[in-house]
Amino acid sequence: MAEPYVRLLTEEEIPTATRIVSEGMLGSLSDEVVDAWSSVWEPEECHGAFTQDDRLVGVVRWFRDEVSVPGGAVPAGGVTAVAVASTHRRQGHLTRLIDEQLAHMVGAGVAIATLVAAEWPIYGRFGYGPAMDACGYDVDARAARFLAPASGTTELVTPAELEPHLTAMHDARWARTPGPLRRRSGHWAQRAAGVERWPNDSSDPGQLRGAVWRDDAGEVQGAVSYLVKDTWARNRPAGTAEVRLLVGATPEAERELWRHLCSIDWVSTVTAGLRSVDDPLPLLLADSRVAAQVERSDAIWARILDLPAAFAARRSAVPGRMVVEVKDPQGYAAGRYALELGPDSGSASPTDEPAEVELSVAALGATYFGGQAPRRLADAGWISELAPGGVDRLTALLATPTLPWSTTSY
Repeated sequence: MAEPYVRLLTEEEIPTATRIVSEGMLGSLSDEVVDAWSSVWEPEECHGAFTQDDRLVGVVRWFRDEVSVPGGAVPAGGVTAVAVASTHRRQGHLTRLIDEQLAHMVGAGVAIATLVAAEWPIYGRFGYGPAMDACGYDVDARAARFLAPASGTTELVTPAELEPHLTAMHDARWARTPGPLRRRSGHWAQRAAGVERWPNDSSDPGQLRGAVWRDDAGEVQGAVSYLVKDTWARNRPAGTAEVRLLVGATPEAERELWRHLCSIDWVSTVTAGLRSVDDPLPLLLADSRVAAQVERSDAIWARILDLPAAFAARRSAVPGRMVVEVKDPQGYAAGRYALELGPDSGSASPTDEPAEVELSVAALGATYFGGQAPRRLADAGWISELAPGGVDRLTALLATPTLPWSTTSY
């Protein structure tokens, strides 16, 4: 009897695959939405799970990219659109899909895979660890008073005018922030136009706005895409500005874009989701409580696939060397390595020296970007100390000046 199997999808199978994902994520199943979403899928990056009678019942998708890491960048795979039909759950389809996808990414030269975990318990068993938290902010725009005086100029732009600026400013933010994927050029055209890739986003693109901030020399240093919603309460305006993406080449640029959002007539609340948990926004204000941090949670999970390549690009503010034992059930990153990091170089070399700490590849992924401190994971039982002071040495070696942040979701 034939067995269930996994293979790459064909172009003709993509619409069925998108419907499976949209169904699983409680999204729209309309032909218009499915067709629009299908148009951005590449068959060579999509795997399907099939039953014995060749019926497509599960999907995983990934896209090639480059992820910013502390001090550098490495080839990455952005995993997205993972779903198994509700009629075929608990039959091993997801395990077969993820195993095949990991092997495919390794063959493509991917050093690190990243994803948004819709549910916490799923991806740890495949070697992914919670690497980056994110949060939202709710700002009382009427009460927001900025400490620094205004600078530069802010200019409203159309979605078409926003696209090149959003792309350039994201690249600038990417270069100074560990964690984000660079994203393909087509992504920015869709984002600037308010056409989202996920079929459960029903926002009206006609409410989309854009703005850029120029410094005193007239150079664009920041860009923001946001939605507006007109609401009235007791015959008073109580509108909302919802940030889709706010990025700047400098902290000053981002401060001035926040100032713009808080000064829009009829807007009483500015909201932003999936921001960095150490965003300085509250500290820009005379009353930090005006900008409330809300809904902090794990955002991006990371899976190390090529450990030497990942650490060759990694830098550390404090030079150091230590030996770690990595456990990886799938085998991609398993082994004992001497990690040697500094401000100008990084390496991970196989060694027979005694290990100072032992950790799973999931714990390594959680600590790699600087989002989780090894000491915290050790206290939770995720890391074992094999030599006195080993955990604290690893914590110092992997510490970063700022926490990682994924500027976009996927």
